[in-house]
Amino acid sequence: MHSDDQADPRLEMLRYVSFDTELGRFLLTRSEQGLSSVAFGKDLDVDRELATIRRATRVLAVEDRLHLRRVVDDVRSYLSGVPVDFDYELDISTLTEFSRTVLETVRSIPFGALRSYKWVAEEIGSPRATRPVGQTLARNPLPIVIPCHRVVNSDGSLGGYSGGGTDMKRRLIEIENGQTGLAFQHSEHEGRRRIRFLLESEGGEGDDAG
Repeated sequence: MHSDDQADPRLEMLRYVSFDTELGRFLLTRSEQGLSSVAFGKDLDVDRELATIRRATRVLAVEDRLHLRRVVDDVRSYLSGVPVDFDYELDISTLTEFSRTVLETVRSIPFGALRSYKWVAEEIGSPRATRPVGQTLARNPLPIVIPCHRVVNSDGSLGGYSGGGTDMKRRLIEIENGQTGLAFQHSEHEGRRRIRFLLESEGGEGDDAG
């Protein structure tokens, strides 16, 4: 283990690990309460990301591959197409009650399934809140672990994605469904048709986030 901060007993410890995958570099962090963030991307700057976290939360960041080994192994398995149950304790305590409810609902969506923004809003008892649902998912601090990529628009368009935009969202859906061809190589209409088929086959159709 090592840390970029001087030891300070007044600071809470934040454990982290970074590693490379076919989707780019990953950074995982874990507070004393649970897994607290997932960041990834081809151009991810780990030092800059950690500096941002430290400034926002006043923590002592310590690299710890041992305590986060299971999460790293699960992410690698997931990216190879293996269904993984990311059943860890999570730290989303700083979020609003509405945001926590949205994220816990999305966390229940099974591997390979898709749901609409409207479905999520109805599940949390706020059927008119599709836009706030979309805004919450755009700020999801734990993409993949909380699978916001499984929430799309009912017309087959993907909507936004906190983990790297629509191209990354499409890639994760492809991984889970064991297929390619969602990237609109032939036409945008065909890509949307395939997404809509996956959505409707699971009974998760509904109105867009808007």
